[in-house]
Amino acid sequence: MSLKICIYEDDRFAQFYPLTYLRPVYLLRSGILPLYERVHRYFNSPHIVFAARDSLSPLVAEQMRDNPVNIIKPEAGEVLFLNGRIRDYGDLAKLVRETRLSTAFMSMGETVAVLFKPDTIRNLAAVVTPNEFVSRFHDERTNIADFDTTATLYNYCWEIMDDIETGIEQDFKFLKESLAPCHHVVHDGAYIMDRNDIFLGDGVEVYPGSVIDASKGVVYVGPNTRIESNAAIYGPCFVGANSVVVAGKISASSIGHTCRVGGEVEESVFHSYVNKYHAGFIGHSYVGSWVNFGAMTTNSDLKNNYSNVRVTMNGRSIDTGSIKVGSFVGDHTKFGIGTLLTTGINVGVCCNIFGGTLLVDKEVPSFSWGSSGRYEVYEFNKAVETARRSMERRNQTISEREIAVLKCVSESSTTDKGAVVF
Repeated sequence: MSLKICIYEDDRFAQFYPLTYLRPVYLLRSGILPLYERVHRYFNSPHIVFAARDSLSPLVAEQMRDNPVNIIKPEAGEVLFLNGRIRDYGDLAKLVRETRLSTAFMSMGETVAVLFKPDTIRNLAAVVTPNEFVSRFHDERTNIADFDTTATLYNYCWEIMDDIETGIEQDFKFLKESLAPCHHVVHDGAYIMDRNDIFLGDGVEVYPGSVIDASKGVVYVGPNTRIESNAAIYGPCFVGANSVVVAGKISASSIGHTCRVGGEVEESVFHSYVNKYHAGFIGHSYVGSWVNFGAMTTNSDLKNNYSNVRVTMNGRSIDTGSIKVGSFVGDHTKFGIGTLLTTGINVGVCCNIFGGTLLVDKEVPSFSWGSSGRYEVYEFNKAVETARRSMERRNQTISEREIAVLKCVSESSTTDKGAVVF
């Protein structure tokens, strides 16, 4: 019997701001693959659909053209709703295969997944929305068993950063069987260590005087990426397609496609189109797309007294339980030269930060213009025009759907409408 998997967001998505203003949780990444793609490790050729918040669904549908969004065809098979925050699958796949009943799989009091057997979703229409499954779940609640699973969920972005190294290793192992030999150029004078744990995609060029060291973990470099002289990559590390790595050091990081990276980057995730071309340090950070770090922009990821870092999110101060936490930066934010970011800072989307000073704030609202103590509201049309110009420099165009989502953020009108809550 076929299995259809609906990957959904529950009402905890705001705990991953500012990264989830413009994307669902399941599009976040801790290794090589976004979270949702790891489902293929545990379920054989599932048919995947997505559930997205109402405000995001048009944008997600535009970006994920191969998968339906908020549209499910139950047909005659089973439907598994899988929480997009899933961190470790544990025994979940085994339990799903073995159970004969519709079941809610629970971990620490939270719903990890719900399996709908055909008898539970009988008489549903041929095409339904995720919330119709939620209604059916509550209608049939007395007939749906609860079962504990060893699977776990992410709760905050800093937990994703904690998993970068293991995430890259596990994704590399999963992908390795399907990786074909590629044509690339490694120039004389480049130093490659532990070659069997390094994958270089088609069109990769590694310049003389550069280093790729996989002695402490695998390295995956996507196609058409250039590793320039005096650049050093230390595994575990992922660098996405069409990127440029210039002089500096990248270690234990996951760098998305079409990024320009230099200086020092440590244990951080960059989404696509991030520009950190100059000297400066970014560590233990999660950075959205289209972020620009001016020369010498640097963040702190360790307090002088080695105490746990606290992060302010949505006005609430949270103890991360870790002494190493850097920055969380939303999409389309730009930093002027010499900007210094305090430990655990949370910076929203479409900010323009400058002044060459230390940002002492723990949380900078989206659409902020200026520096600590001197913020103004970044006028929406001007912010979008900056985003447009930035994207045009990479031959990309900002879509009307993305502009609509940014408008919701600027007006603080984002809600959890459309989140799936069992």
